[in-house]
Amino acid sequence: MTSDTLNLEILAVRPPEGVTPRETPVVFLHGAFAGAWCWAERFLPYFATLGYRCYAPSFRGHGGSDGQRSLDSFGIQDYVADMALLARDLDTPPLLVGHSMGGFVAMKYAESRPVAGLALLASVPPGGLIGPSMSLAAWNPMLMFELGMAQAGAQSAVGLNGLRQALFSDRVSPDKAEQYMPRMGGESSRAVAEMHGTVRVDPTRLRERIPICVLGAREDGLIPPAFVRSTARQLGVEAAILDRTGHGMMLDDSWQTTADTLARWMRGHDI
Repeated sequence: MTSDTLNLEILAVRPPEGVTPRETPVVFLHGAFAGAWCWAERFLPYFATLGYRCYAPSFRGHGGSDGQRSLDSFGIQDYVADMALLARDLDTPPLLVGHSMGGFVAMKYAESRPVAGLALLASVPPGGLIGPSMSLAAWNPMLMFELGMAQAGAQSAVGLNGLRQALFSDRVSPDKAEQYMPRMGGESSRAVAEMHGTVRVDPTRLRERIPICVLGAREDGLIPPAFVRSTARQLGVEAAILDRTGHGMMLDDSWQTTADTLARWMRGHDI
């Protein structure tokens, strides 16, 4: 199957009436286990009110897109192809905002295709998941086990407390977290394996060529701040580590701080 034969879910929010539209569209790319829905509650309407045309695709096998039964056959380049399919209908290169795995996909896309810039939120590093996974295995083996269960799509049936704590800060109420967890699905074993070494990003193809923003979360149990700072160094920029938020930066109670920080960076780079 290819992007052209798959029905991809793409959420779109345009600036409200009376708001002057900006030229650059913004595409939000979700992380592993998630879908376009994770941007819909807060980030899409927030950035639309600032004048941006906002789009959020669900990669094949995720959210409302086709391919659920073939999920494990899809790799990172398939997700890049999904992004390319969306970009075909845009009149100008977009700013890509990628979270976690979505950040890795955004970087791979930008290696060879035009973009207005990259904003990486708690992103998988250019070298992949080897470093974060080794750190996680050493310091929190139970969370590593729960991630394996989540990859198999078990989180809706099993109370994965460690995963909830890794995704969200302690300011997110258990009731709120419980609303999000059932919406998360499995993840492609092929894509995860590729991010553990067979697919890498070449930072030299991005550094100094396009504006890049790197944001991390102080309470991130999956991509800790040290790895976010390393990503920023490789890309030739400085990371901003935001307090009072966990890995799920767009859903955490401190989402406004993340959105405001990103918006300031966009204004500063005339995006």
